[in-house]
Amino acid sequence: MEAMMGDSELERVVRARLAGDEELRAAVSAYTGAGLSRVVVGVTDRRVLAIKSTYWSIRDKGLLWADPLDEVALADLPQEVRMKGAYTGNTYIRIRRADGSKLRLNPRSGFAGDHAGTRSSVERLYSLISGRF
Repeated sequence: MEAMMGDSELERVVRARLAGDEELRAAVSAYTGAGLSRVVVGVTDRRVLAIKSTYWSIRDKGLLWADPLDEVALADLPQEVRMKGAYTGNTYIRIRRADGSKLRLNPRSGFAGDHAGTRSSVERLYSLISGRF
């Protein structure tokens, strides 16, 4: 099982990619697609950034994209995965980038468990990214 990462590790990865006066509002770990890779999503006062990370730990493996905050949108509602009515701790969100492409992310603070951390990450992203599709 993966060790839980602290917010400071996520923030460190994103802060290295910020412009001089850019203010970091959130840094969230997210698994992509079927959970086969991980990105760190950073939201600043001006941009949304996606930084490729290693799977089992938080390390900057390159900037995937950085789009203006006002040109990024989230699907109207996140999709919580339930099995026999019980929440699994997986919640998928869809993001539409500035270029119109869409991707699906599972924002989790750990690979297994931590339902509250997943919900907190989703709520943070929805509160900071105002665009919807």
